[in-house]
Amino acid sequence: MALLTLAANAVLAVFGLLFLGLFVASAAASGAFTKPVDTKKKNARLQARSELWDLSSRPLPGFRHRFYEAEDGVNLHYVEGGDTSPDSPLVVFIHGFPDSWFIWHHQLSLPAIQQAHLIAVDLPGYGGSDCHPKASATAVLTSLTNFVLAQKEKKETERCILVTHDWGSVVGFRLASEVGFLFDRCIILNALHPPLALENATRAISSASKILRAYLRSPGNLALLRSAWRSLRPLLMQLRSSYYVSVFLLPRPLARLPLKMGDFWFLRLASRLAKSRNEEAHLASALGPSASEVEGYPASVRTRQDVNRRADCMIAYYRGNLAWGRWNKPEHIQLLCAAADTNSGFTGLLKRKEGSMGCPVTIVYSKRDRAFHRRFCFEGLEEYLCSSKGGRGKGSYLVCLPRAGHWPMTASPGRESVEALIECALDVAEGEETKQRVWGVDKDVVFEIEK
Repeated sequence: MALLTLAANAVLAVFGLLFLGLFVASAAASGAFTKPVDTKKKNARLQARSELWDLSSRPLPGFRHRFYEAEDGVNLHYVEGGDTSPDSPLVVFIHGFPDSWFIWHHQLSLPAIQQAHLIAVDLPGYGGSDCHPKASATAVLTSLTNFVLAQKEKKETERCILVTHDWGSVVGFRLASEVGFLFDRCIILNALHPPLALENATRAISSASKILRAYLRSPGNLALLRSAWRSLRPLLMQLRSSYYVSVFLLPRPLARLPLKMGDFWFLRLASRLAKSRNEEAHLASALGPSASEVEGYPASVRTRQDVNRRADCMIAYYRGNLAWGRWNKPEHIQLLCAAADTNSGFTGLLKRKEGSMGCPVTIVYSKRDRAFHRRFCFEGLEEYLCSSKGGRGKGSYLVCLPRAGHWPMTASPGRESVEALIECALDVAEGEETKQRVWGVDKDVVFEIEK
């Protein structure tokens, strides 16, 4: 086993070095290392950083900067707006890599949902939030669960909707499955569900291994090789789609390079893929407060003025096993979980499938998202979904956006569909009504699974 692990790490390192070389070559070909920094662009970026992060001003019309001061000392920055009265429903937005709260600015400004209490939080280590020494599952999931609990304590209504993207969606999947009782619905964009992905990978490898052993006994039977390839293909396609992860797992000095080379070449690439209308504003949101805005933010935000420190915090989510690591819940969260099981009538006699959802979910993926392979990520998803026949009487969905990319909430046509799904969640629209409202903005959206 140790030899197998060593071999796997060696292969991963080789691929990481290969793809890092491709990143560097692409940046060089674009002139990122030779073109002088555009003064006009730099000034626009500094202005955008001031507008987004200056605590004395409003980040968006009707919104304010806020801080959640955690007992463990890891404080989170968030922006808050909409109807903040105690009886309004709560909507919490969590971004992914390499973004911040600003990635949701279209949704936060949407007139149709201003009747809700809208909160967009920066993940630990991103934007204006403190960072954990290590982005472990226990550290990150506990921080964000405590954050949600603190926001819900301010409310007289229990209604809470979670909207997530990318790494925020990995967090969203884990919260939906492990503390799903906190939410009326989770809308999870563009990510894989860790237990399902692990199950599909294990099944593919096991099936291919059995077929290859049979082939060794009958080496003339080429049909067995084709069958083994069909079994492994979804896994291999996903590994190809996730090639960039191998770069972030290289030794730290190498893993940092994409996030610091060529006037932030990688972040600019992300902005273009997100179809951002304002590249400098997108870049300013990912970089967080500059030295002139950092006063009033948690202490670790000041240390992220160093490009190496900022990169370390961003790539920590890839290196800390957040997706599959064990969440050692603190006692107060364990007690809440036990109380929720009791209230739901769960006796523990029938063990739940690990990773099954504890609340209704709307899982969204984009057909043009190069980071995820549909078959690998979602084959077998039905077994994990909360049934509409269960406790809350609300359905769960897998929704495909046919013309959107990895950031469907930033540009048309995906943006309108995401916003329609949020509106439906707030209005408690279900089944056919949800479909008709989404098809009203994009008739080609596909509801692939409904349970």
